[in-house]
Amino acid sequence: MKILTPEFLNANFFMKDEPLEDVNILPHVMPHQVHGKNIITVDDENFSRYSLPERPEADGILLTTSKAEASLRFADCAPVLIWGKSFAMLLHSGYKGTVLNISGAGVELVSESVKDLHAWIGPCIGREIYCRDINDEWTQKGIKSFHRENYDYDKADGKIYFDLAGEIKSQLLEAGLDERNIILTEINTYEDERCYSYRRGDKVKRMMLH
Repeated sequence: MKILTPEFLNANFFMKDEPLEDVNILPHVMPHQVHGKNIITVDDENFSRYSLPERPEADGILLTTSKAEASLRFADCAPVLIWGKSFAMLLHSGYKGTVLNISGAGVELVSESVKDLHAWIGPCIGREIYCRDINDEWTQKGIKSFHRENYDYDKADGKIYFDLAGEIKSQLLEAGLDERNIILTEINTYEDERCYSYRRGDKVKRMMLH
């Protein structure tokens, strides 16, 4: 899936069984994802320190150099791409990362005017599927941090249903992005066979934001 970005930025989201095309042979930054909010900044000076075989723990990459490429892996968690005139930022916003507002943290890292930023929210598990037990510690954190319109409580099964994509969009709007500059794919990874889905049984294979 080609992401519509300016000519200077070549961004793709590789779904299930899609060949890895347009991948340059450059130093590659691919951190070990830990479902947090840490974002590493990769620039002209330090790109070799973060490139493979090194795999620092992080769920976001702020890329400000053309000397390296970067990617993150997904199977139900939300891929988020934020870009401006001088950078591209890749984010892995799973449930915990969304609770911690990794998208808002990413926007705070950049110096460009927020109104000039663009964002793409890719395929992720849908609101009607992603549920958690109401008594779970992280569920309670989600109830406190998510905007109220982005979760539902089902008394029948005692579960809270969370809208990851909807909450990420709310967080980006709250951070100051123009709604016209936010692209939401609205693809449910659990229901769409073009996608890998952890909850549907894909424990190892992943899609890639590159």
